[in-house]
Amino acid sequence: MPLSLIEVYNLLPRTNCKRCGTVCMGFAARLIAGEAKPEDCPLLVEPAYHDNLQQLHSLLPSGDKELTGLIIDGDRCTGCGICVVVCEENRLMSDEVLYGKGGRYGEDAVLRVEDGRVKLVDAKRCKRAFRPPEFCRACVDHCPTGALDLA
Repeated sequence: MPLSLIEVYNLLPRTNCKRCGTVCMGFAARLIAGEAKPEDCPLLVEPAYHDNLQQLHSLLPSGDKELTGLIIDGDRCTGCGICVVVCEENRLMSDEVLYGKGGRYGEDAVLRVEDGRVKLVDAKRCKRAFRPPEFCRACVDHCPTGALDLA
């Protein structure tokens, strides 16, 4: 489900102070578009808004999408872990993954299943973030629910 402008706006201070360069509704739109990050609002970094800042970070897409182009639909992901096992970089980093198991939390990984959903743990380790990039699609092509896609 797409991120709601009102949902993001409600997590902002809603003071329209313009210290970020715009009013809060405009800032919410910039956040959703990826043109700004929550820390660009000076009020959000104050202790009074700590919980709101954390919620915004969990709602908003991270910069990892720009590195890899990987989009994860948490609503469609069942946490099966197939993407974790088919990722060549994960298999190179972990004997557990190489033999069809999920990686351990202490190990480096590109993808990992956490709380029943796949999570991009380290975008810089993804082949698509290499310089020059390798256009791997293994995780997307093997996802049985279509929860993974590339931008």
